Amino acid sequence: MSLPVPEDIFPLLRRFAEPFANTSPAIVSRFQKETPEPLFPFGIATDRGLGILLLCAALYRPGAESRGTRVITGLYAALGNDVFKLNRIPFGTLQTALSNLPLAPDPEEQKRIPGILRSVCDFFYERGSLRNWLAAAETWEKCVQQMSEAIYWMGRHSPWRTKSRYFLWLASFQDGFAAQFPQSENFSWPVGEGHGRFYGHILRPAMYPAARFKAKETPETSPEARLRFFRDLGRSAFPGESWKLFQVLDAYLRPEKEHEYLCRKIQGGCKPCPFVKRCPAAMHLGESRR
Repeated sequence: MSLPVPEDIFPLLRRFAEPFANTSPAIVSRFQKETPEPLFPFGIATDRGLGILLLCAALYRPGAESRGTRVITGLYAALGNDVFKLNRIPFGTLQTALSNLPLAPDPEEQKRIPGILRSVCDFFYERGSLRNWLAAAETWEKCVQQMSEAIYWMGRHSPWRTKSRYFLWLASFQDGFAAQFPQSENFSWPVGEGHGRFYGHILRPAMYPAARFKAKETPETSPEARLRFFRDLGRSAFPGESWKLFQVLDAYLRPEKEHEYLCRKIQGGCKPCPFVKRCPAAMHLGESRR
């Protein structure tokens, strides 16, 4: 580890992760073998399955994953396997297929959706088998760079390149993922706002108790440093399955409807949560004293 995370944090983190075991992204639940009535007649581990995940990831917006899922599932319901040929069908046909699907939060983003999806399909034809491409890569950081630079609005100028990392995280839900893709062990998974909250509320006080905390001991806040930190944290908490950390921390104090937090919903309230004594939200709700 690059930072002195106390050992007692790791068993708590693993307990915190346990209720997430049966929680998967909405797009994953629509695949063959994942549900009794799948939308997609192929598995997540196939090239077409990975293609669907990449289309969905290209529309990823933190906190609003369901919208991207509804767009891609709606397009597939309307176009079938032509969803992989959006760069070759008439632009008007794509616009018509998108017209009855969920809109983006702002008009400018909505205008970009056709171009984003057509750009993803250009990438399919340039790369060929996505599965072979990922398996042959020495490091997935190179894959992230190539996706981000080739696909429109995928994060070409972003140091985080979250959409590309999110695609690879979606791919982790296939059976035998670690054995098939050993590159995943050294990969930096996405880092979101929940990671920052968890670091500030849980990790930093444990790493630097107030009595001896000094500003100069605060780790770097650059995207590269944060990505490395949470990569190492995931590897230490979940050896061989470091990708598990993303979903767990992404849910930490993430606002949901009706003034709920996603972590609280999945944990079944604050009381069962192993971090209840350390979480400021639990203290504010009075849960930490029950």
